[in-house]
Amino acid sequence: MMSVATPGNGGGRVAQSAKARMRRASLLKNEDFRLLLELTSVSEVAAYLSKSSYAPFFKGFDLESIRRADLEFLLGVSILAESVAFRHYAGQRDKKLLDLWQEYFDVMLFKNHFRRKLGTPEWDPRLAADRGDDMLDMVAGYHLTLVDKDKLFSADSLTDIVMSVKNAELRAALLEALPGSENASAARASEIQKIGFNVGMELERHHLDNLYSHAAGLGGAEGRWMRILVGTKVDLINIYWIYRVRRFFNMSPEEALTLILKARYRLDFNLLTKAAFAEPDGMKNVLAGTPYAGVFDVDNGNASLRELEIERRIYSFIFTAAERVFLSGSLGFQNVAAYLTLKLLEVKDLIVVIETIRYGFDRSKAGLLLIRSLGR
Repeated sequence: MMSVATPGNGGGRVAQSAKARMRRASLLKNEDFRLLLELTSVSEVAAYLSKSSYAPFFKGFDLESIRRADLEFLLGVSILAESVAFRHYAGQRDKKLLDLWQEYFDVMLFKNHFRRKLGTPEWDPRLAADRGDDMLDMVAGYHLTLVDKDKLFSADSLTDIVMSVKNAELRAALLEALPGSENASAARASEIQKIGFNVGMELERHHLDNLYSHAAGLGGAEGRWMRILVGTKVDLINIYWIYRVRRFFNMSPEEALTLILKARYRLDFNLLTKAAFAEPDGMKNVLAGTPYAGVFDVDNGNASLRELEIERRIYSFIFTAAERVFLSGSLGFQNVAAYLTLKLLEVKDLIVVIETIRYGFDRSKAGLLLIRSLGR
């Protein structure tokens, strides 16, 4: 038994793969989501989840009076806590991969503080400085690696926020993306939104390029599955970024191509160039013959629902890739990455359920917007 738990050897891979498979079994089932969509209040959702694998995160909270923002905050904490729990089984190489995986949380915190200071409506009070501290206190084993927490939480200006980034090259790129003046209110709303989008993309590009670089360097079945898991996301992110900046920010094809990731998986630069020079509505034709052909093939007259459906299909594609990892039966870090991916997507689906109930949306339409398929 001792060899199984020893980080860095074959036993460590057995242990982390076994834990990932065990945790996967604790994920909510489709029937859970059907039952959740029948509930009538946020407190009922909290009570239901308190009897599931989320139970440890509800200790000390009054479930009858819990607010939507608090419930969603606790679900976010659960993702971070799950990833930290795998460090016990990891050798130095896998700890590095975990650090890179967890940097997504650093990116979220940075983007939130930047958007709040920029004055865009997307900033999330659940990730404000006081809640960020709460989250880090609840997950003691996690330490920010991309940004300096104290500098980020005490920043008074856009420049100060950028200076919290530890990586000098990334910091310089973010400074270039800043508006010419700290007085962002002087800019038009469309310009402010574009600045926030560009800064967010710069951070995510740094995060995903590094993650894919390390995943691509792994050998054997472990490397192959990690390339599939991370590479699928890389491909879809590249295509979606091109689509968004062409449709919503009126960027030229040349500008769009400057924003894509350095990482490449199935979609090479020639195909991405074709996507950039195509009209946004022609994206499905560009992708014909690729594994992603159906992602943009959405026939919906309602523009908002059309965009939601495209996002849902992107996440569903990633969901399927993560499920395939477990079906392979092979050992390695890919099982940890697949489980954490499924957990993140489960939380996204839970937030759809919570907001459907809180705001009285049509339950049948909410079911169609879940990443998982509940059946049509």
